[in-house]
Amino acid sequence: MKAFVIAGTHSGVGKTTVSIGLMAEFKRRGLAVQAFKIGPDYIDPSYHRLATGRPSRNLDTWLCSKKTVQHSFARAALDVNVVEGVMGLFDGAKNGKGSTAETAALLGLPVILVVDAKGMAQSAGALVQGFAQYQQKTRIAGVIFNRVASEGHYEYLKNAVKIPSLGWIAKNEDIELPERHLGLVPANERAPDIERIRQRVIAHLDVDKLLKLSKIDTPRPQALAKRKTRARIAYALDTAFHFYYEDNLDRLRAEGAELVPFSPLEDECLPDVGLLYFGGGFPELFEQKLFNNKRFCEAMQRWQKPIYAECGGLYYLSLIGKIPGTMQMKDRLQHFGYAQATAQIDTCLLRAGETVKGHMFHYSHWAGTPNLYTLEKRGLNLSEGYANEMIHASYLHVHFASRVSPGTEDPLAARGKPVLARRLVDAAQAAQKEDG
Repeated sequence: MKAFVIAGTHSGVGKTTVSIGLMAEFKRRGLAVQAFKIGPDYIDPSYHRLATGRPSRNLDTWLCSKKTVQHSFARAALDVNVVEGVMGLFDGAKNGKGSTAETAALLGLPVILVVDAKGMAQSAGALVQGFAQYQQKTRIAGVIFNRVASEGHYEYLKNAVKIPSLGWIAKNEDIELPERHLGLVPANERAPDIERIRQRVIAHLDVDKLLKLSKIDTPRPQALAKRKTRARIAYALDTAFHFYYEDNLDRLRAEGAELVPFSPLEDECLPDVGLLYFGGGFPELFEQKLFNNKRFCEAMQRWQKPIYAECGGLYYLSLIGKIPGTMQMKDRLQHFGYAQATAQIDTCLLRAGETVKGHMFHYSHWAGTPNLYTLEKRGLNLSEGYANEMIHASYLHVHFASRVSPGTEDPLAARGKPVLARRLVDAAQAAQKEDG
């Protein structure tokens, strides 16, 4: 099996461009390619999917246990596995938790370091050597230089480094991916020319050498225990709503859910299911169209079964008046990064007193009365999210493999087992039984 991590010296060096270019090349060669993204990112995986033709997987050692991350990788691994890192190689939460380096070491994967070589020559040697020696458990197997001016420029760079150089990528503005806020524009809004990116990325790379450096022992997968189908859950999926961890969907299916996609943008009615799942996205960009879909909004007002909503889902429920409070867009981030939240009320996902980990990234502000979570931010305990007997709506993105901490009589949760997907399917099943 082949597997490696594409890491950067810092954010913005071109990790995603390099990753999808290589993924597309491996696919062109007839290899089965699986993409992974380190960290709580939904946008980069949308580009991975375009390049490979299959869903990308998130690997996050802050949100999930190390064993969970290892199992997630092993279950999805194929012929060639490309793991795109997050930020710079060693950047993460406190003490590097959740960093690219931590995940690479955990999985025993070689690291390919991408260096932005614009304006750099022999100094690249000192930079790369510093990264290579910073942590012994992180194995940097090769380096790729990006935004190189010419072949002569590359010779300076290659001769300056002591680890294998796999080649260079010329500065090409026509393959730079568009950005918005602090990340890329989702691929389903503005799909790039994957073939052009592939050609530009591999033009001066030794891909065969890269494959030789990336051979690993095939991990032993541990399948998710699957229950028979017992409930139907609908999840919003269109250009406004598409932020889902693929592992979350897998865990819902394993717990007995039949998943039904629906579109708040295009559909006129709701599917016959027991629970609605609104993932994140950018509904603010489609606000008028969402609001003008009157038949769907009316169907939402009549809906009296459980709803689980994250970030963009919270925005939408407020927009159509399904929950109290209004949304206001701000000119700066309201929250960015990992968060630990404690539930203040029983919902379809959590029990009061339980604490769960998640990730938040939003420019909007919900002007309502929060009653769902308390979370710590800059030393302050803040209230966040909205809940009632049927609705769980929050800015917090949660990985369903995360463990909940004490505050429950649930025996599985008390033993540290992931229970979040099971609870959502339980709620959907109970709602369907009430319907008869």
